[in-house]
Amino acid sequence: MVYFCHVRVLSGPCRPSGCHGTQQKGRQPILAVVRTTGNPMPDSLDRELNASVCPTVPATSASVQPHGCLIAFDNDWQGVCLASSNLSRFFGLSPAEALGHPPEQVLGADTVTALARAFARGAPGITIPSGLRDGTTQQLYLSLHATGRHVILEIEPQQEEPDQDLPGMGYTWGMRIARASNTSELYAQLMQAFYVLTGFESCTLLGQDYDGHDLRLEQQGFPIDPFPCTVNRSARVPLMLVDGQAKPAELFGSPGPLPDLSGCPLCLPSPKLRDWLSGRQARAALILDLYEATPGRSLVICRDRQPRHLAPPLRYLLLQLIQTAALRRALLHEKQQTLHRYRLLHERNTRLQRLAYIDPLTQVANRHRIEQVLEAELAVASRHGSPLAVLLFDVDHFKPINDTYGHDVGDKVLHRVAQQVQSHLRDTDHLGRWGGEEFIAVVPGCDLSQAQGLAWRMCRALAQCHIDPVGQVTASFGVAACQPDDSGRQLVRRADLAMYRAKRAGRACVRLQDGEA
Repeated sequence: MVYFCHVRVLSGPCRPSGCHGTQQKGRQPILAVVRTTGNPMPDSLDRELNASVCPTVPATSASVQPHGCLIAFDNDWQGVCLASSNLSRFFGLSPAEALGHPPEQVLGADTVTALARAFARGAPGITIPSGLRDGTTQQLYLSLHATGRHVILEIEPQQEEPDQDLPGMGYTWGMRIARASNTSELYAQLMQAFYVLTGFESCTLLGQDYDGHDLRLEQQGFPIDPFPCTVNRSARVPLMLVDGQAKPAELFGSPGPLPDLSGCPLCLPSPKLRDWLSGRQARAALILDLYEATPGRSLVICRDRQPRHLAPPLRYLLLQLIQTAALRRALLHEKQQTLHRYRLLHERNTRLQRLAYIDPLTQVANRHRIEQVLEAELAVASRHGSPLAVLLFDVDHFKPINDTYGHDVGDKVLHRVAQQVQSHLRDTDHLGRWGGEEFIAVVPGCDLSQAQGLAWRMCRALAQCHIDPVGQVTASFGVAACQPDDSGRQLVRRADLAMYRAKRAGRACVRLQDGEA
């Protein structure tokens, strides 16, 4: 509920009652916002007032989580322009005493010097000791980042945990994640790391499929419900909620444009997300984004029913693990895509090779391919002195078959003849279509006598084969064996002459290169 607020510009040396502001000579008036009770103001007035007080700060950033405090100053480090109401708990000054003053007067000269050096080096922050009211000291971690014309400083307590070796644990878990061989192992290692390092009751990795439906990719601890779509879209990450039941610390600012605090971990989550967490009895939460090439958003969601604070160094380590996981996921995805492209390329090359080498009608080698095979087998036979035979055969009376039954039946006959002959050959033998109704078989390791026996077996098997609607189909075979200094052309020429002798002998028979049956 929004209440009327009195906005006062402090221009005199006096300090008005109930107003947290001071004025120093030479500085702009300090704008102080004091909440009072009363009836809720209209929404339009509320928006106008918010725009006048914090024109660049989102509505959800009007307060911060009370475990830490926030200070913002201009990028020339001259004056504090924004401070949280709990500043005194950390530095002993109220927001009114800090606004408009140099950071040195709030933090101390040594701290500001250390911050400036860290900022110049690109370091995310520094650790400093701070005294408490009871006389004890605590470690504070000061996170520093620039946004537009401002520098934002977030101060959080850092618990002393001497047994927690963050660099060592980061290296160990980072190596486990980087060595994951698949995405399932990667997600399991990442969630186990979060579960061990954070101590949260539940650590879940949620993703989305191509239809936008939530998927639980990995789970450690008790299960978590998927995010509603409205919450998923509104969740800014990285997000940390230390205690959802704690009263927020208000922000006070001086006049002028104020920084955008949307990327500050101390800022509160959106109301929708807070309601969603509260409905699941989650007081603490950590939400990070796993940046990867997936169809939807992948979120690491950690939650606990008790308050839980993670110091900034540990959060930075978790972000490094997230980045390592995202890089590993990208590499695994690229590897998978490369293997897929390789298989696709191999399949296409195989298909192209088959189209280049295979006769489409009979599914045996075409003439170009069988000539290559013959030359290769001749070279092997010549080098090793091994026998090599060639069987050339022609389907008898094939032209009348085409003329009587048509070319479709003729094609069927050629295909069945090739199948029948192929069934009599070894894996090391080669069958090809020589042209028209002529076929050639290249038979390595086979002398003339063995080749003659093979040809007769083929000839008789074809004669016994019935092909509808033609009936019996026969073929005439010519057999030739390799001789010293033979070329492929010479060897085929002798087999061709033998085949024509078989035709003249009445067909459906076998003849050899020397004229014998």
